[in-house]
Amino acid sequence: MKEELKEVARGALAECLNLGRKEQLLVVCDPPCYEIGAAFWEAGQERCREAVMVQIRPRKDNGNEPPVPVGKWFEAFDVAVMPTSKSLSHTKARRKASEQGVRIATLPGITPDMFVRTMNTNWEKLGVQTRKVAAQLSSARKIKIQTEAGTDLTFETGGRHAKVDDGRLNFKGAFGNLPAGEAYLAPAEGTGEGVIVFDGSFPLTGILHTPLVLKVREGKVVEVKGHACAKQLEELFLKYRKQSRTIAEFGVGTLDTARISGNVLEDEKVKGTVHIAIGDNASMGGTVNVPVHLDGIIKSPSVWLDYAQWMDRGQLL
Repeated sequence: MKEELKEVARGALAECLNLGRKEQLLVVCDPPCYEIGAAFWEAGQERCREAVMVQIRPRKDNGNEPPVPVGKWFEAFDVAVMPTSKSLSHTKARRKASEQGVRIATLPGITPDMFVRTMNTNWEKLGVQTRKVAAQLSSARKIKIQTEAGTDLTFETGGRHAKVDDGRLNFKGAFGNLPAGEAYLAPAEGTGEGVIVFDGSFPLTGILHTPLVLKVREGKVVEVKGHACAKQLEELFLKYRKQSRTIAEFGVGTLDTARISGNVLEDEKVKGTVHIAIGDNASMGGTVNVPVHLDGIIKSPSVWLDYAQWMDRGQLL
């Protein structure tokens, strides 16, 4: 498995991040993701001027900041790769590094099996499909999502453009997940209304065998019920205050090698699903800055863009 991981890491550094011979690579990992961090470091040593790996203590929640020294190190590197058990994507340190021009890939919760399986994709085809989906989302002013499981949510986009996560991280300041495969935007704050029924997976529990139901008013979660993790979610809302209840993201999966595994990094990329996140949206053009970001997966959704049906039970029309 070690050589297989290293081979996949080589491909990611070459095809996705375009790591150059004269550049420097920083790998940030934690113990659960050490094996993949080491594969990136070894592959980077072969390809660039200098590769450095630092191992940190696992963060408590997705969106919690890395240690302060690590955040300061970013500016000394051209490329950073972060295979960590909790997401560093929606952190001030990551956003500042992107603003400074560092090319960054985050891999929150990545496992060796997922890394090998999902990275085996046609990057050019994925890019074309994902950019098309993003363009269509960007053209909408109002979006509605419904499912047979009970989701019935509408929100406005506020004219925000959808972002593309297609694995193309070869330009200055580029940022995205690996594996890639989604188009997403931040709904306009205060506009979400209705009910969300997560029936795929959720970070606090993994695969959902019992749905998690959220009632939404004026863009915030006002009630949680259903799955046993509802209590844990309410505790997070109390910890991070009112802003953590924000409907932060709407995304559409486009990766055909992904499957619902209970790991949100992969689950949110599954073609035929959509996901909605709660909490921080500052990383995607919103105004809410809180140290938590939780993505829930919705299976077989029907979606309307400005009253025209765009997706029918997971199939793009």
